[in-house]
Amino acid sequence: MEERTLVILGATGSIGTQTLDVLRKIDGIRLVGISFHTNVDSARKIVREFRVKNVAVTSDVSFECDAKVWKGPHALEEMMEVLKPDITMVAVSGFSGLKAVLVALEHSRRVCLANKESLVCGGFLVKEKLKEKRVELIPVDSEHSAIFQVIEPDVQKIVLTASGGALRDWDPERMESATPGDVLKHPVWNMGTRITVDSATMVNKAFEVLEAMEFFDLPFEKIDVKIHREGLVHGVVILPDGNVKMVVSLPDMRIPISYSLLYPKRATLESFSLETMKISFEPIDPKRYPAFFLLNRIKDSYTLRTAFNAADEVAVDAFLKGRIKFGGIHRIIEKTLEKLDGYPEPRNLEEVEQIHAEAQKTAERVTEWLSSISS
Repeated sequence: MEERTLVILGATGSIGTQTLDVLRKIDGIRLVGISFHTNVDSARKIVREFRVKNVAVTSDVSFECDAKVWKGPHALEEMMEVLKPDITMVAVSGFSGLKAVLVALEHSRRVCLANKESLVCGGFLVKEKLKEKRVELIPVDSEHSAIFQVIEPDVQKIVLTASGGALRDWDPERMESATPGDVLKHPVWNMGTRITVDSATMVNKAFEVLEAMEFFDLPFEKIDVKIHREGLVHGVVILPDGNVKMVVSLPDMRIPISYSLLYPKRATLESFSLETMKISFEPIDPKRYPAFFLLNRIKDSYTLRTAFNAADEVAVDAFLKGRIKFGGIHRIIEKTLEKLDGYPEPRNLEEVEQIHAEAQKTAERVTEWLSSISS
C-alpha cells in the first residue's frame, strides 16, 4: 500500500497527542507537518521522534529545530499550500479551528475533523468549501464517528450520548458553587480543561447537536441526547422499521481517531468484552444543565451560535481563574445572547470573526458585572 502523508494541526493538544499515539501503532501514514501554538517543548519532541520536516507556529513564541519553520499570520496556509497532504487532522481547539478547517479543506484530500466550533459557527462556510473542493470530511468526535459508521439515508432519529460530566449527581443548588477542582474530575474521559468544563455544563453536547445537524444534514427535531453514564455507547441510530443501531466501544479517543485516518479500514486496537457491558440512558435535567437548553434559541442562527461559543470561551476561562462561580457560566452565555439577538447573520469568514469578537467583548463586560455583584 502506498504511504499517505499526514499533517496534524494542533499537534500538542489532547487530540493531537492521541493521534500521535495512533501513529505509533499503525503503518502506511507518514507525518510530514505539524502546527502548534505555544507548547514548544512538546513540539520539539514530536519533531525529533517523528522526524517532522515542516512546523507551523501560530503564536509569537521562539522555535528553532531541524525542520522548516513557518511563522507569521499566514503560517498555516503557506505550509499547507506547499505540503498538500493526503490527510489533515484538524485538532486545533476553539474558534481558531474554523480557519484551520477551511485551510485544510483547501489543500488536503481528506480532513479529519476534531473541532466542533468550525461547524457550529461556520458550518455554511465549511459546506461551501466541501462542495467546491470535493474533499472527504471524516468526523473525529466519538459521537459523530459512531453515527457516521451506522447512519442510513432514512432515519427516524439519532441519539448522541453524554456522560453528564463530573457534577452529574450533584444537587442543582450545590452545582452553583462547584470549584474547578470539582468540575475537572471527569467520570469517563480524559480531556482538555475547557471541554471538561463544557461537559459539566453540557455546552459541549449542545455544540455536538449543532455539529450533527450540519454534518449529517438533519433537522433539529431528529437529534436527541441522553445521559449515558457508562461511556460505552457513543451514538445511536433509530430506524423507521423499529431497528436500532448503536456503536459500542471503550471510551478511548484513539478509536475514532484511527477510524478517521484509515477509513474505510480499521486499526487493530484494544478489544471490547461484552461480559462487562452495562447500558443505561437517562433524560437531561434542565435544572442541572440550563445552558444545554439554550439550543432552541440558537439552532437556526449562525450569529447566535457564534455568540454562544464566544461567551462560553470567556465564561469558562473566568471560572477556571476563579473570577466567577460555576453557576455563572450559563448566566454569562444567556446575557451575551440577549445582547446579540437581532445582530445580522454572517455571509463570510470575516463577518463570523467580527461576530465572535463582538460577542467576546460583550461576554467580558457581562463577566465583569457578574464578578462585581458576587464578590
